[in-house]
Amino acid sequence: MKGHLYSEDNNFFIDGLKISGVQSIEGSYNVSYQDNVFLGYNGDPDFIQDSPASANFSFSRAVISSEKPITDLIQDTGFDGSIEYNGKFLNFQSGYLDSYSITFSVDSLPESSVGISVYGEMGANVPVSPQRPNQTEFFIPSSSGISLNCDGRETNRVTNFSLAISPRREPVYKIGSIFPCEVSYITPINNSFSVEMDVDDYESRNVYDYIRTGIHTKNIQISLIDQCDKTKTIVYSFNKMHLISESFSLDSNNKTVVRLDYSMNTHNPPDITYT
Repeated sequence: MKGHLYSEDNNFFIDGLKISGVQSIEGSYNVSYQDNVFLGYNGDPDFIQDSPASANFSFSRAVISSEKPITDLIQDTGFDGSIEYNGKFLNFQSGYLDSYSITFSVDSLPESSVGISVYGEMGANVPVSPQRPNQTEFFIPSSSGISLNCDGRETNRVTNFSLAISPRREPVYKIGSIFPCEVSYITPINNSFSVEMDVDDYESRNVYDYIRTGIHTKNIQISLIDQCDKTKTIVYSFNKMHLISESFSLDSNNKTVVRLDYSMNTHNPPDITYT
């Protein structure tokens, strides 16, 4: 079919590194306008740009290699990148990661999602970092190689869980510039964790008291082990996460499911270690 692009024709790069396992990419570029309606103005109606332009990208990927090139961007770190499609490029400068999440389910590869805000130039001819060697070392965790420390996991069957980290950015502009002179890293960072379990003996907590007083906290740790090389691991550590909600569902097939949601705010990102 004329003009049809296959998945192998498309690539996504961050600081010159091609990101493996990418399943989808979405992007948008926005310019804010207002009507030119003023007292005493009797000319033709039109629009006036009233703020700097902004762009947003998001992509999802199956975790088949280390997440380190992505999770390193949670810090106060700007980067450039590009989307390649059929030999053409859309490049961007001054990108900042503003959301990172990863989801785990039984018998499926973990999947991560990343949100990016772009405050610099975009276009085919925008200079970006030269391409680097691709990630050639795979890291593929299996459900049997995932260790989870959370409430109820010892005697109830965990079926899926997810975590999210949301650093905040604030562009700072000066008169006469269409691009920010700096992008501030705003704290606290919100971190969240959710888990679903098939119930054997889980006992509900008095959640209102815990939410109101904040007395119930849990150190949550997720460890991933490569299914081919047991020496390779990724460990996510969240200290003193607050239980903020609990929900139950029951059906006529004798299935009882509980969902627990945790949250915490921190000045620094949670610990994510790679070995």
